[in-house]
Amino acid sequence: MVATDAGLRVRAARHADVPALAAIWQELMELHERTDERFALAEDAVVRWRALAHEILGRDDGFRPVGFCLGWLAKNPAIYKVSEVGFISEIAVTASCRRRGVGRALIDSARAWFRAHRVQEFQLSTAVWNKDAQSFWVANGGAPLLVRYRFDVDG
Repeated sequence: MVATDAGLRVRAARHADVPALAAIWQELMELHERTDERFALAEDAVVRWRALAHEILGRDDGFRPVGFCLGWLAKNPAIYKVSEVGFISEIAVTASCRRRGVGRALIDSARAWFRAHRVQEFQLSTAVWNKDAQSFWVANGGAPLLVRYRFDVDG
């Protein structure tokens, strides 16, 4: 559990939290879908996300601060000196709670978790059009590393 200057508490999620977290995740993904059709979700996306969340909650190498931020330890290719890094796959704060320190509290909690697991860095991706997220990451100490491209297999 982490207390913050904003009076927020970050705690590990429980299986009982998954429905509420899924609603926050769905809100985030609806923003992505409205902004870029390539983020269109499968009809059963929420069901699948809930199953993933329950699976991650049962893993020894996953962390689940409330809010939510989903991350784990990732193996780097063997060609790199650093063999393991932290990875954040998703972070979302419901619209009504943004700009109140929730995101920073989640990142602070993630940093502490990664530090406790002896990794030197963590990485994540963000949508190229999401300038607010990019500003957030830079303001929280992030530095661009790669640009990731996607291709349609048939074209």
